[in-house]
Amino acid sequence: MAGHRVAPPARAGAPAGAYRTASERDAADTRPSAAPAPERSAGPGRPSGPVVLIDWDGVDPAYLEEDLDSCAPVLAGLMWSGAHAVMECTYKSVSNPNRASAATGARPEVHRNTAYVLDPATGKARGQTRAMRAETLAEALRRQGRTVLSAGWYIVEDRGTAYGDPEGLYSQGRTWEENVDAVVAALRGEPVDSGGTPVRLPRVPDLIAAYSADLDTIGHREGPGSPRIRERLTGLDAGLGRIVSEVRRAGLLGRTAFVLVSDHGMTGYTRSLEPAVFGAVAAAGLSVERLYSGQAPDPATEVVLTASPRAANAYLRGAAASPEGRARLLRALHGLDELEAVLTREDLDALGAAPEEGDLALDARPPFAFVDPDAVGGAERGGHASLREARAPLTLSGAGVRARARLREPGIIDVAPTLCRLLGADPPAGAQGRVLDEALVPRRV
Repeated sequence: MAGHRVAPPARAGAPAGAYRTASERDAADTRPSAAPAPERSAGPGRPSGPVVLIDWDGVDPAYLEEDLDSCAPVLAGLMWSGAHAVMECTYKSVSNPNRASAATGARPEVHRNTAYVLDPATGKARGQTRAMRAETLAEALRRQGRTVLSAGWYIVEDRGTAYGDPEGLYSQGRTWEENVDAVVAALRGEPVDSGGTPVRLPRVPDLIAAYSADLDTIGHREGPGSPRIRERLTGLDAGLGRIVSEVRRAGLLGRTAFVLVSDHGMTGYTRSLEPAVFGAVAAAGLSVERLYSGQAPDPATEVVLTASPRAANAYLRGAAASPEGRARLLRALHGLDELEAVLTREDLDALGAAPEEGDLALDARPPFAFVDPDAVGGAERGGHASLREARAPLTLSGAGVRARARLREPGIIDVAPTLCRLLGADPPAGAQGRVLDEALVPRRV
């Protein structure tokens, strides 16, 4: 490829009980005592109970590497009794584009959800949206006669779920605990609060999705090393335990599959690399401008940058778009130690990135980020968007899942096809991911 790029970090394929090796796990005599591991289903095939999808935003894989049994025993038990790995996310590693990939099974080149880009429709920089051009998991299941409950999994709001719709209900709690309340109510056959209106579901939904943004919020504000991350992980695990316990109380534990995902990792930063990047562009004889959401570039600017903290997009115009200007710019950028990767359009296409991502993408090297130098202040904060953060945990457990299966390089685009297979349904139209068959109990012919 024409540019210099850094491959995504290696993906683990068979951790168990908080990232032990497969051989260590096989040698273990007992699973974590506090973990209510699901029973096995009575036989092969799709589970007759629901599939429960848990999506915790911003869970860096490193959060699950140490002493998970005491910090999050329910999650540890699901990992131990099922299949767990670090999966590859899509580029940029930002929440909505990656959550769209989880929901559609497609890369941004297909679903076209993008963030922190120069919007070609308006000519202005913009942040995140929920727009997608591909069918979602919820829409695919509804099309096939299945029912869905989304407890705060916002990416399918009005895309297969809606307020007040008992066949595809959307509920938005103010906290993780309130989203758990909605799931518990559905499992008990009680009315679910949907925008202030109690809605009684016709039966336990086929897909139940629940979301929390808490770890992402803490990671951004305090950095991935914050002690509050571990504390909140314990709180999230308590909610997960409520869901597992309620599934058991309803007599569905041996027939329910659990899938836990996140959307990206988190990297700490303490310094700005914007002065270095601006200086390199100027040294190449080109003008540069960094835009924030809602801003339009000066017509004369040759290099326009939009950015989320850990990565920036570059849009080349005028002299910068000429072969000579582009070559000068690339030489200047490659000389910066502050950059971990410079991705060309060819590189971005190979990653399945959307065309809105521009002509170049620049990944910051820790501890740097694309932030205002005056706003850093010395304290560590956390960010994502680069290839370094394009990694997130994935756990499959329960009915239809092989215990301690070794996943083969899973990706976030594999989530929707695998969920659909567990439910005996077809994947969303346009899905590019695969079914993680190596983790599933073979289906009866």
